[in-house]
Amino acid sequence: MKKIPFILFFLCAFAKGQNIKELYAERFEDDWKVYKDENYVKKYIDTTIVYKLESGRSPEEELLFQAKENHNKRAERLSQIFSSLKINLKELDSLVFIEQRSTNSNFENDFVKKGAIITNDSIYGFSYDLDDENQGIKRSNYFQNSKNETLNQAKVIIGNLVLSSKTNYLDSLAKVESEMLAGPLKDLIPETEFEILIFNKKKGNELRRIYLHETFVRIINQK
Repeated sequence: MKKIPFILFFLCAFAKGQNIKELYAERFEDDWKVYKDENYVKKYIDTTIVYKLESGRSPEEELLFQAKENHNKRAERLSQIFSSLKINLKELDSLVFIEQRSTNSNFENDFVKKGAIITNDSIYGFSYDLDDENQGIKRSNYFQNSKNETLNQAKVIIGNLVLSSKTNYLDSLAKVESEMLAGPLKDLIPETEFEILIFNKKKGNELRRIYLHETFVRIINQK
C-alpha cells in the first residue's frame, strides 16, 4: 500500500511533461548514437588504422564522444534560451522554435545566432553570440527587416506558415529544397540555415525538427 502514493506521484509528474532539454535530448539521441554504427563511421575516418588520440580515445570513440557532447550542449543551449525568455514548455500545448545561423564562416556575424519562439499568443525573439558568451541571450525583434531581401522573404514565409498553423508545409518545403539542392540546383550554396522545432503536447509530447535554408525562397521564385 505504501507504494501507491509514489506511483501516483510519478504518473502525475510524467503527465506534466518534460522540459525542452530532456525532450530534445531524448527525441534526437540518434544525432550521436549513429556514430555507434561502424559502417556510418567509415564515411568519415579510416577504421582500419588503429591508434589513440591525446584524449586516450580511438578516432571512432572520439567521433562518438564529440557527437554526444555536441548533442548535450545543444540541448543545454535550448534550455538556456527557454529559461532566458521565461518560457516553460510544460505549461504550453504547442509552440514553434526557430533559430537562424550562418553557414558561411566568412560572414562577420558567423557566431551570432538569432531566432524566435512562437506560442499561441506571443512571439519571443532572441539572439546570442557564441564568440562572446558573457553577453548571454538577449531579447530581440527577430522578424524585423534584414538587409538581405531573400532572408527577409524566408523569415516571413516561415513565420506566416507557423502563425496560420500550416507547419506541415514546412516539411514539404524542406523536402523539395533538399531534392533540388541534391539535383538540378546542386551549385546553389546556402548561406543561412533555419532549425525549426515544432512541439505538440497533444500528440504525446511530439517534437519535430525541420532544417531549411534561405535557398528555398530562390527555388520558389524560380518556379
